[in-house]
Order: sequence, then C-alpha cells, then structure tokens
Amino acid sequence: MQEKKVRSRLAVSDPLAPVRVSPVRVNGSAVSHAGIEILNDKGKWECINIHSSEYNLVPNAEADMVVRDILEESGLSWTRVKEVWTGRYWARLFRSDTRFDAAEVGEVLSLGLRIENSYDGSCQFRLVLMAYVLSCSNGLVIPKHFSSYRMRHLTSNEFDISEAILEIQHGFEQVRDLIPSINRLSGIPLSVELLSRVARDTDLPDRDWGHITRKLGDAHSAWDLMQAITHQLSHHGKGRATILTEERVGDYFHSLAASAA
Repeated sequence: MQEKKVRSRLAVSDPLAPVRVSPVRVNGSAVSHAGIEILNDKGKWECINIHSSEYNLVPNAEADMVVRDILEESGLSWTRVKEVWTGRYWARLFRSDTRFDAAEVGEVLSLGLRIENSYDGSCQFRLVLMAYVLSCSNGLVIPKHFSSYRMRHLTSNEFDISEAILEIQHGFEQVRDLIPSINRLSGIPLSVELLSRVARDTDLPDRDWGHITRKLGDAHSAWDLMQAITHQLSHHGKGRATILTEERVGDYFHSLAASAA
C-alpha cells in the first residue's frame, strides 16, 4: 500500500511575504516548469510548489493592492472581518456597510466579500460574494446563490477591476434575493429528525456538534439551526477546511429552503 505523502508545513507568518518564480532543474538539466518560492520567517527561500510554464504567479501583496482599489472604487465602506493563511492559501474577509432587513426572522443582513489566492494551484484568484447576519456577524457563504469574480493563474490573464466591481454591484440583489430563502427556513420546524439529517448530510466534524447543540436552547427552525452552525464555523473555525465547510453548509441549507418552496 502506497503511503500518503504528508505536505510540509511552511513557517511563513506574513501572507504578504515576498514570493518568486524560480527555475526548475531535473537531474541537473533545466526544464520548462516554474518553481514557486516564498521567503520564510528564517529569511530563506522555501519551495511551495512546481507548476507548468503557463502558471501566472499572483503574489498576495499584489492581490492585496488590487483588492484595495476594488473596494475603494466600489463606493462602499468595508470592515475587515478575518484572515486565513496557510502558507500556500490566503483568504481575507470583509463586511460592507449595506443593510437588508430580514424582518420575518428579525435579522439584518449585509453584503460580504472574500478575497482568496493560492500559490499551490488549489484555487484561482477570486472575489467571492457572501452575506453576513449583523446581529452576530455570522457569514453565509452560498456558492450556488452568490456569484464571484475569478482570474485563473495563466500568463495570458490580467486583473479586470471593472468586472470585479460589477460583480459586487450584483451582490446587492443577491443578498436581497436571499431573504425569501431565509423566510422559508424559518418555517421549517427544528426536530430530532432534521438535526440528524443535517448532521449526516453536511458531514461536520464531531468536535463542532457539542458547541452547536449548546446554542440550540431557543431554536425552533432550520434557520435557527443554520445560525448555530454558521456561528461555530465563522467564529471558531480555522484554516481553509472551515471555509470549504462553510460553503458546503450554505449550499445545503439553500437547497433545503428551495425544497420547501
């Protein structure tokens, strides 16, 4: 049985640390592939991954500057919420000053945005739209509902700030369009059967369920359950795995609301 290779951890605390493309040699001979190196905390260049010659390195520092321009030109005020950095994958989350009333559940929503970039090819450069529940700052990441701006790491691609801003403008409508789904979730009674089904279908880590169930004292609906889950993930989750789980949970509850329509 072939052993699974364990990926080494990178000792790089600053997501905006210098990164570069380096030549790759195989058996002493140069090849067309591109090596990606980052300056680690010890001041040494460390290899992150090896890509084809078509790979377009987008340094996080460059992505950060582009996003600053996009947020400024959007005409909105943004609050930085949190950041995820693994040494290979970077995400930074923001919440806007826009407000949408979900009166039926007594909540207020705002438009959120996640910038993400990778050095290992695990994701494109993306601006992912989402929603925040302002009463508790829970993030609702629903890829099947919200659009995103993306740029593949190819040498022929460039940032398109106008297109990114257009996607953000679409986000206003997408947050507003989410409210009927929230209302439908609030009409689905919370039961042991529903709790069991959600636990099975979302495949959340067992360590999270103890924290989630403790928040269900006054819960009556699927919306309350989703709030408890997203609170645990938004405020206590770590790393990229949590972001992927948030997306899976958001899509799941969005589908649950659609089935109740």
